[in-house]
Amino acid sequence: MAALARFLIRRLLGIAVLAWATTAAAFALLRVGIPNPGVDAAISRQLGPGQPAIWQYFHYLLHLLHGNLGQSLAQPVSVHTILGQAIPPTLSLLAGGMVLWLTAGVLAGAVSALRPGSWTDRIVTAGVLAALSIPSFMLALLLLAVFAHLAQAGNLWLQPGYVGISQSPGQWLGRMILPWIAIAAGQAGVTARLARAGILEVLGEDYIRTARAKGLPARRILWLHALRAAVLPVVSSVGVGFGAILGGAAVIDQVFALGGIGQAFLVATKTGDLLVVTATVLATVILVAMVNLIADVCFALLDPRVRIT
Repeated sequence: MAALARFLIRRLLGIAVLAWATTAAAFALLRVGIPNPGVDAAISRQLGPGQPAIWQYFHYLLHLLHGNLGQSLAQPVSVHTILGQAIPPTLSLLAGGMVLWLTAGVLAGAVSALRPGSWTDRIVTAGVLAALSIPSFMLALLLLAVFAHLAQAGNLWLQPGYVGISQSPGQWLGRMILPWIAIAAGQAGVTARLARAGILEVLGEDYIRTARAKGLPARRILWLHALRAAVLPVVSSVGVGFGAILGGAAVIDQVFALGGIGQAFLVATKTGDLLVVTATVLATVILVAMVNLIADVCFALLDPRVRIT
């Protein structure tokens, strides 16, 4: 436990340093690198009129440490309000997309690995290649056409836009199903290939042959003995995969009008809203870093050979 605590403290400190570097880079890029008289005047009113950019940045950090993200430069609301509205749709999209991505990927890889060379394996492989080949934005547009077709047929359950789960769980689910498919398909294909290769490798180990010689059912061997070792490559790829789906979330936000962080970032970039851009980038970096931290801890728990130091 002491080693785990030290590891977590070091990683959290690293995330704090990364968050600071993110704010510095975003502030410098939009405040110094791309001069804009209107933006400069609006920032000066909030962070110190007539002061140099470095002092304004220090004022921004001081406000940030007190939980004050500032006022939007393009909208008459606070940055905190914009993030508060954007984070729930993004978390819904990412959480559901991850569950679908990992579940579908591992199941497809397991089914394919149990019957290598069979028609089942070929069909699953073809589906995986199709998922890997279609860009997420193109799949999103195709699914949006499904929305439109179903609406014309009178089915109004599947619609674009976002409804919070606390408002109506049924409407929340209906509005998130197709965005989940769009964001998860590509990574599900990657996970299926990793799971298939891992399971085939583990099934050739001596302890699996011993379990078969004892007469254990094939499904029990797979789920109780082989899968834990086989999913290690999948767990190690979660951090990279999460970054990929988070990058695609901006497009999915726009296509399905979810109003998440990605859409807020694109709108703020177009209007030169520095404080909103910095806040959305900061939230994104922290989210990716925390998911990578959780994935590393899970990998160490699944593999006793890995020591957390």
